[in-house]
Amino acid sequence: MTGAATAPAAVQAALNTTMRHFVTGVTVLTCGSPAEAEGVTVSTLTTIPGDPPMVCIALRQGSRGLKSLLAAETFVANGLAADHEWLAQHFARRSRPRGLAQLPPRGWAEPSPHGAPRLQGVVSWLECRLERTVAAGDHELLMARVLSGDAIAGTPLVNFAGVLHTGLSSPPHPADPAPVTHPERKQ
Repeated sequence: MTGAATAPAAVQAALNTTMRHFVTGVTVLTCGSPAEAEGVTVSTLTTIPGDPPMVCIALRQGSRGLKSLLAAETFVANGLAADHEWLAQHFARRSRPRGLAQLPPRGWAEPSPHGAPRLQGVVSWLECRLERTVAAGDHELLMARVLSGDAIAGTPLVNFAGVLHTGLSSPPHPADPAPVTHPERKQ
């Protein structure tokens, strides 16, 4: 809606409260080199299945997480497990250190196929390459191509009404326990 007036503050606050009542998974986006590894907690990741598979994420303009993702070649969307509230809280803090040393060694898994840092014990992960950004209010929408990923049986961490909760457990995937890699396309 171009040219529409901004809602009064009370109406906007009520809408924001209502929007928090949509259940979302809690994801930490990770990127960067071992010395500069960065992460940011989001609950706005949307998957776009299709050819090619993609994700869409909203990050606040000017944020540390947005700057890091824009500078990275690839990043990983880590779907947090129910016992990862500590990771969600850590990567939501504005004042946190950079690099792999910001977490205990048990916090990190092997890097993704293209070298982006990954978190240990997640219920799913997607390695992505940024394709496009679009300004949306005071946020940027990031659209990224999914390069590889895996889903692991477990119980996710979810956000409802601004509070973190335990989601429903997923069954194991007996058909294909190996990570999936999407073939690269020549553009």
